[in-house]
Amino acid sequence: MPVSIIPFNMPEPAAIPPHIVAALEAMSPDEAVVQGMDLLLGIEAADTIVYERVGQGVVHTAGAGAEVLQRVLEQDDARAFADQDGVGNSALLLVGQASADEKTPLPAGVVRFLLEGAEGGSIGFSYVLPLKASDGQLWGALTLIRRAASGPLNHEQPNLCEGMRRVLSRMLG
Repeated sequence: MPVSIIPFNMPEPAAIPPHIVAALEAMSPDEAVVQGMDLLLGIEAADTIVYERVGQGVVHTAGAGAEVLQRVLEQDDARAFADQDGVGNSALLLVGQASADEKTPLPAGVVRFLLEGAEGGSIGFSYVLPLKASDGQLWGALTLIRRAASGPLNHEQPNLCEGMRRVLSRMLG
């Protein structure tokens, strides 16, 4: 299957413990998102996470290979994760097979990163989670990257990711 961008309906959110919500609310929005990324990495929801803001590009990357991916995203003028068609209307799932030199909706450097140095193969499972302000405007996105070996999100992780996405979105005003 070639690289596909599939609208993905997140399940009902898991409740985020009140002390975590209070700690996040005490931070600036960007600090809260970065802390939320660390929490999602802690539950192994992703190997790498990218935080992008509309009009500003990549704000922060975290996890395995974060520095490499940050450089790739800063150098590539092509569309990044949050710029994919359909983001904002729903979460997106990016999956499929690719070769390092083929044209895909993702920037070439990103495909190479997802292939982990291979010339071709599975790009794993990436979930683009929109962060929306209370007026419904897309503010940014978190992209959770899971290598093919990590598999898709397990049965609890989507609920926790959706809970965190909603908490962070509420903070955006």
